[in-house]
Amino acid sequence: MDVDRIVPRMGDEELAAYRFLITSGGARPERVASSLGWGAGQTERVLSRLSRMKLARSREKDRSDWTAVHPDMVKLQYAKPLSGVIDAWQAQLEGLRAQLDTLSGLCSEEEGEGVTPVVTIEGAPDIRDALAVAAGRCAEELLAVQPLGRGTVAPARDVVCRDGEAMASTVSVRVLLPHLSRYDAEVRDCTERIFASGGEVRTTAASLPPLLVFDRSVAFLFDDGDTDRAHMIQHKALVGFMVHMVMSAWASSAAFERTGGNNRIPECLTQETKTAIVRLLAAGYKDEVVARRLGIGVRTCRKYIAELFGELGAESRFQAGWMVRDQMLLAGSDEAEPITARVN
Repeated sequence: MDVDRIVPRMGDEELAAYRFLITSGGARPERVASSLGWGAGQTERVLSRLSRMKLARSREKDRSDWTAVHPDMVKLQYAKPLSGVIDAWQAQLEGLRAQLDTLSGLCSEEEGEGVTPVVTIEGAPDIRDALAVAAGRCAEELLAVQPLGRGTVAPARDVVCRDGEAMASTVSVRVLLPHLSRYDAEVRDCTERIFASGGEVRTTAASLPPLLVFDRSVAFLFDDGDTDRAHMIQHKALVGFMVHMVMSAWASSAAFERTGGNNRIPECLTQETKTAIVRLLAAGYKDEVVARRLGIGVRTCRKYIAELFGELGAESRFQAGWMVRDQMLLAGSDEAEPITARVN
């Protein structure tokens, strides 16, 4: 039902005419027109609208004299139909909830987990709301991977930095960042707040996607190429795998180095960083995603890529990947060893 049909909206013209009728105690249309500077047609239209709104009426059938109706009287006339609208809306809402609950039950029944296993969330406002709910329910532990730095999701950063009171202060926070992110001033500022609240921050060369895990029961996986999309995962096996992946990288990570504000990102690449870059490129990731995974700017990342290709003499990402692989084999590296197991 359209509320505007029951309670029409009062515009500036209606308000001006209504005020005049109140102050004058009633008036003929000619007087209203001359007092407000309107033409006869405009005055007739405005008075007719006030009549439909039940805010004015004429004393005679020919509408020769108009008076204002007190708002309290109008309230009584509108209350009954509006109550019916509210009741109808409430019934529709309950019906919609029942239908959605049924659909959720079908999804849960199919997965056998009792909850929808994966839900994709679009848009920063919805992501923020979903994270706020998860943070409010979190009672023990938050595991965070790459939630800070360039190109990260602002709602995730706010949760980790405790920029709000959605999460209890007793929750243990562990944050895993790329090695190079320690040169980012914004990251250092946030890590100081995390340390001050009792949290832990470490760095790794592992190329992990940005994610948050609350109480090892619900995880939020963020798209590398789209900061306005996230996937809420509640499937026990999937969340368990993510926790295992994070904890494996944590076990071989390094303590976050609190470098001073004047420290600049290294000009030369470490072999570890070179390997991480090539593996990401060989996997088909764009420069923007590679930069985000490493915790550096896109321009810096492209500079590193050009430097690396020059050293290798490679002309493509695929060729660079094979060259680095050959170097690792010659050096006696175990190709099966995951990059998450190697640190500086």
